[in-house]
Amino acid sequence: MVRFPKVLLGVFVSVGVTIAGCNGSTPTDVAEPPTVEDPAAVVQEEPALSPEKPSESAEGDEPKIEAQTDGVTPDADMVAVSIYVMDDSCSNFKAESVKVPADQAITEAVGEVLDRHKFEAFKLSGYRVNVEDSKAIVDLRLAEDSQRQFLSLSSCEQQGLFGGLEETLIQNPTWKVNQVEFTNRGKEIVL
Repeated sequence: MVRFPKVLLGVFVSVGVTIAGCNGSTPTDVAEPPTVEDPAAVVQEEPALSPEKPSESAEGDEPKIEAQTDGVTPDADMVAVSIYVMDDSCSNFKAESVKVPADQAITEAVGEVLDRHKFEAFKLSGYRVNVEDSKAIVDLRLAEDSQRQFLSLSSCEQQGLFGGLEETLIQNPTWKVNQVEFTNRGKEIVL
C-alpha cells in the first residue's frame, strides 16, 4: 500500500514541473535572430534646397525620396534588352525584356541570364565578357567551393545556361555578336 502514494506523488511532481515550465514567459537565454538590413532597401532623403528658410518652400515642395536598389546611379541611361531563358519543358528559349545600364548593357545582360540560372551546389564566383570583332568571350569563374562542375550539369542545365547566354548575345542586333565562346578562368570550357 505504500507504493500507491509514491506513484501519485511522482505523477503530481512531474505534472507540476511541466506546468511550471509552461508559464508563458520567454526564456532569457534564447537569442533573437539578428536583424539584417537589406542594402537594397536603404532609402536616402535628399536635403531641402534651403534648410535655413523652410517657411519659403511651397506646400508641394517636399523632399524627394529615392530608393537605390541595384547599385546603378539613378541618372544612368537605361536600355531595354532581351535576355533568353529556357522554358520549363527545357525545349525552347523564351525572351524576357530587362532594363540594364546602356554603358554596360552586354555585361549586365549576361548577369541577368546568370541570375536566372541558379543550380543546386553549382556556384560561380564571377564572370567577364569581352567582345572583339563580333566574337564574345564569356569567362565564367567557377567558385572554388562549388560542389558541381560545368560537366556535372544536366544537359537541360547546360543548354539553359550556355544556350541562354549565347542566344542573348547573338539575338540583340545592336551588339553585332555572331559567335560566343565560353571559358573558365581563361581556359575553354569543353562539354
